[in-house]
Amino acid sequence: MIWSFSWGLGLIAIFPVLNYLTPFLNPAYNNAYTPDVFWRLVLYWHGAIFVPLIVALAALMCSVFDLYQMKGFPGLLIRDSVFIGGIIAIPLAGVAGIFDVYDRFLFGIPLWSQIVAFLVGDEIALALIAAFAVKAFQVSSKSLKAVNSFMAFAVFLTLISAFMGHIAGWITWFGPWPSFVGNYINQTMYPVLGYYNTTAVITWTEDVVTSHSHLMLPVIMAGIVVIVAFVYGLLNASKGVRYLTYAGITIMAGAMLAAAVIYIISGVGNYSIPTLFSSGPSDINGLAMDDAITGIIGWGALLIMIALIWHAGGKGMLRDPLFISLITGWILIYLTIPVTGYWIEFHETFFGAAGALPGAPGAAFDFAYTRFHQDFGFFLLPALVTAIVTFEIYGISGKERALTGYLFISGEIISFVAGELYSLVFLSAPLLILAGFGVALMAAGGIIGIRYMIRCKKGCPRSEDAGFLMVHLKS
Repeated sequence: MIWSFSWGLGLIAIFPVLNYLTPFLNPAYNNAYTPDVFWRLVLYWHGAIFVPLIVALAALMCSVFDLYQMKGFPGLLIRDSVFIGGIIAIPLAGVAGIFDVYDRFLFGIPLWSQIVAFLVGDEIALALIAAFAVKAFQVSSKSLKAVNSFMAFAVFLTLISAFMGHIAGWITWFGPWPSFVGNYINQTMYPVLGYYNTTAVITWTEDVVTSHSHLMLPVIMAGIVVIVAFVYGLLNASKGVRYLTYAGITIMAGAMLAAAVIYIISGVGNYSIPTLFSSGPSDINGLAMDDAITGIIGWGALLIMIALIWHAGGKGMLRDPLFISLITGWILIYLTIPVTGYWIEFHETFFGAAGALPGAPGAAFDFAYTRFHQDFGFFLLPALVTAIVTFEIYGISGKERALTGYLFISGEIISFVAGELYSLVFLSAPLLILAGFGVALMAAGGIIGIRYMIRCKKGCPRSEDAGFLMVHLKS
């Protein structure tokens, strides 16, 4: 945990310097087969946030669900992949992300280093799937069976999305080679596009990239939501809280399956995702059906958040700044992604639909929002929630707990307000600086939490006296 958080904070901290040296949004770093993807930025964020996040999440799941104590092959695979492979993968992906300017830079060493790190991530996913599946059969409690089954399903879908990312990466770096790859793409896209050429390959590959990220991130966030529900004892709470939690988990599971289907058939297939409630020239305004489906995942998570607040009200947790920082982050994810995102989709005649409407007056805002909602809503806030839950289960208390919570709350709100104003109202550099200041406050809170964990050399207490964890995890 300490290793993951430290690398994540360090790599984010040097982002401004690296962006000055090799601008992350410089089209010169793009690839011929994915010209609309800023690979320089994508691969840096994979190394700076995503790989540390998935390793931290894997370690969190090992701690919360006692996966590392499992006997036999699943336990061995967990310990080797997470606690050995994860330790290696984080610096590999992080350092390589700094130098992965383009695929042949430094003889391709950064590229191949990141590929190795991603493959370790696949191994971690396989280990988690096996461990959760075995535990789902071993436990007798229906609630524990449901939670372990959901977690196995969520990790399986992340693995599916990872494979789509690997496919897109292969074509980006090596082209449609060997020949059967190009043949499959052209034969798949010909009924839609009506031609065989490089443009068909570009269209197909960028569709796979989109499907990869749009499936991966909501599924990971759904997994984090269930971890939160388990850690804060919602499955052992009053009947109303339990029913609301189970309803949320069921809705999320169904929407995740639907999202996986639509992203697979539109990613490696040729299905064109329709627009719902369309209007405007060429029906450019409207809600993309895949966004509506992933939004249903959010509705399920909303029920769990309501259950969490309901449960917390009777435990005195609503006066705890660390807990409030978790709820704040959760709410800001909604405001950043579905609320702002849906509003933009219904006003694309102004925003330009990511370049689909040339000359749109708000095209620059649309571009800014694309960066903002990905970096803040999909990457930073879920990582922050993961850190909050981690500090919670290791019993952070006293002044450190309060200060961490207040720093998180302040940083979240400042970054959100500045980011929203920048991407919707004023494209002003001071707003970017203000958003960065908010991130710095969150980082300061993270450093306090890491220092607390470092002091707990033999394991931190998991008791009510140490924090607000009201359930004994082993029971």
